[in-house]
Amino acid sequence: MRMKLIVNPLSGGKKVETYLPRIREILGRDNLLSLAITKEKNSAFQEAQKVSGEEYDLIVVCGGDGTLNEVINGVVSSNNSLPIGFIPCGTSNIYALSAGIPLDPIRACEIVLKKYARKIDLGKVGTGNSLRYFVSMAGIGYEASVIKSLNPNLVRTLGGIPAHLVSGVGVLIKHQRIELSIKLDGSSCRGFEAIISNGSFYGVSSIIAPEADMADGYLDVIIFKKGRRRDVLRHVLGVLRGRHIYFKDVEYTKAKKIEINAPKEVWIQVDGEIMGTLPQKFEICPQAIQVILPETKSA
Repeated sequence: MRMKLIVNPLSGGKKVETYLPRIREILGRDNLLSLAITKEKNSAFQEAQKVSGEEYDLIVVCGGDGTLNEVINGVVSSNNSLPIGFIPCGTSNIYALSAGIPLDPIRACEIVLKKYARKIDLGKVGTGNSLRYFVSMAGIGYEASVIKSLNPNLVRTLGGIPAHLVSGVGVLIKHQRIELSIKLDGSSCRGFEAIISNGSFYGVSSIIAPEADMADGYLDVIIFKKGRRRDVLRHVLGVLRGRHIYFKDVEYTKAKKIEINAPKEVWIQVDGEIMGTLPQKFEICPQAIQVILPETKSA
């Protein structure tokens, strides 16, 4: 099998540096392996765009959720139908958790080598040059502002999770209530924060959307309907404990098309990367891409 291995050397601190020699050894055994090391933002996107189905049988991503997102967007934008395997080496690895891929990179290599490919859905947001696909989730409001406020130096010094906590406290102190106008398949509602999820996981171990299925043709939508600082804090703690769906001021539903608007600037993130601000339209793209999954995982 001919594999293109796209590696983000900065993912997960020194995790890639530690595991890459062994990953190359395992994947290169009985396979023709070509390596591409990303050097800057959008490098993975550009590398994925260049991969041809005539030269390769499989793309393998070694990195975090952001690297995977770039590769998926590169593959879709070039109308490439090659399956994508994933070796999680990032901070959160949300996609791996939702897809049932082992977080241990060596065990993830074994999944890749079994070559069990399956089509899954993608979320889509924006239009034209601002179009972006996402495989795991999109966050609107407080959660996106936390990511936008992350200090890269703090991430390198403390690590991803502590840096997110520091950023979260800072954003909460400055938090402003901005009500969102939301349409779900044409039905209107309002809220102050929203998560649009294709997979079930959020963060390292929190399940944000317990009914999510990456191949059901729907996006799972979680709307937080109160927006004071104490409400935001309560919602965050609820998500971390997996109890948010039982809150009276949280709506959990499914939709194929979502429109969200706001009277002021509200940030959006997709798969952990800042995309822009509202207004935006989101929709599901059924069976949009092939991925390598464990045979026992139904996505």
